[in-house]
Amino acid sequence: MSAPTSSAFVQTSIAIVDDDASVRVSLKRLCTVFGLQATAYASGREFLTALEDGGSRADCLLLDAHMPEMTGSELQRHLVAKGISIPTIVFTADDTPELLAHYTATGIVAFLRKPLSSEDLLAAIERAVRRKE
Repeated sequence: MSAPTSSAFVQTSIAIVDDDASVRVSLKRLCTVFGLQATAYASGREFLTALEDGGSRADCLLLDAHMPEMTGSELQRHLVAKGISIPTIVFTADDTPELLAHYTATGIVAFLRKPLSSEDLLAAIERAVRRKE
């Protein structure tokens, strides 16, 4: 695994939304290793509340597709309704063709299958950062 190539990458803010605490901790730790500023949220609702309370906007959203309170797709709809556009990487253990087609149609940066490869995730984050620039 190599370090990010872009100097702007170090200032990148990542929002992680996953209902599984171990996934949140692992992803946050991985982001930190690469010098990214990561904040983890246990649900889409928690993430939306942080945004409404004046939290800083993330440069990239790491989003679990399947969560009990609000799915990744539902969170995306809320963000669109609020006029918020964040380059998004969706990850899931369920990579059915229908789910892939659904998320691809929403304009996501990447659709990754759990367990996540750190190399694939880092490459997707780099694409997201370039898309935002």
